[in-house]
Amino acid sequence: MIEKNEKFPNALEGVMLMAALMLVEYIIGSAMYDMRGAMGLEPRDIAGMMMIVSNGLIFTFLMEYKGLSYRELFHSSASQAGASLALIVPAILLTVPALIMVVGFLLEIVVRLFPLSPSQMDMFKEMGSGSVGSIIITCLLAPVLEEMLFRGIILRSFLLQYPRWISIFASAAIFGAAHMNVYQFTAAFILGLFLAWLYQRTKSLVPCIVLHAVYNSLLLAIGLTGAEWADAAISGNAAFTLAACFLLAGAGMYVLRRVLPAK
Repeated sequence: MIEKNEKFPNALEGVMLMAALMLVEYIIGSAMYDMRGAMGLEPRDIAGMMMIVSNGLIFTFLMEYKGLSYRELFHSSASQAGASLALIVPAILLTVPALIMVVGFLLEIVVRLFPLSPSQMDMFKEMGSGSVGSIIITCLLAPVLEEMLFRGIILRSFLLQYPRWISIFASAAIFGAAHMNVYQFTAAFILGLFLAWLYQRTKSLVPCIVLHAVYNSLLLAIGLTGAEWADAAISGNAAFTLAACFLLAGAGMYVLRRVLPAK
């Protein structure tokens, strides 16, 4: 299938596309919440269904407008990743602990500057509750659907229109802004930079989905096993923990840079 409108969206259209998705999610979520009794839905089930239906509608339009198949969206003809996934995926996994530590450090600064309100604390507690719905959304739906939109559609188009690093930073900023609070913006922006760099090198969503899913899953696991335990483990052997995480990340980045040619 030949891609049409390959330079859609540009930067402004990318922001509008994100806003459109949020509006569709709000409308569908409101309708589902109003009909939850008749549909037999628990409030925690609505978020997952809202995400699936909203993204389904948006992607039906996008794939038709751009003339893309889902196979091409996930793994473009220019991909450098196909024959190297056996090396790329383990290398990605090595970078995740250091990525989480960097994000955690920056979030500590943000929380000191902008303390969490009680409603925000409740929201984050619900997101990390460990219910079946939250696990499916966090570990499966969000990595797949967000990578399809932010890397597969938005970044893919940006790379055809703007210099590489402008494309990477702009797509990461839109990805962060989609989370609608300064705390998740910080985490999503840092994660989005790495994901955008990875996509720019591989032209494949598969490594990006793996990284995103492992990152989210490890964060959720840390939250479920108790932040106090994790903090104690880090504080008790801070130098060793930092050194180990960044040595692993360094090894992972070395492999990635050797396997993936510079663009």
